[in-house]
Amino acid sequence: MPEQITWKSWEHVSGREIKYKWRHAWKEKPGDDYVAFDGDTQIGRIFRSQAGEGIDNRWFWIVATDGNPRLDWPSAGYEESAYVASRRLEMIYESIKGGKPRTAHR
Repeated sequence: MPEQITWKSWEHVSGREIKYKWRHAWKEKPGDDYVAFDGDTQIGRIFRSQAGEGIDNRWFWIVATDGNPRLDWPSAGYEESAYVASRRLEMIYESIKGGKPRTAHR
């Protein structure tokens, strides 16, 4: 289970526009489970947690890094809403793809 992450001031994602294509993870079972794509490449997934006490109804996100170095970015975590989880996933994906390490603000 991912630990709670403390985000730095320049890592806030509110106000970010959706940049990538999102769709339900399971066509035959739509619900609170989505995957994101950069063209034909799946970049991650968000879904509503039903895991248990303390994290119910939070949104779990996981970034697909495809073997790229994570550069100190977390690859998974929880957010309070689908909006923030989707923006967080996109921000981290772009940072990893662009080679931007988390350890320094650029």
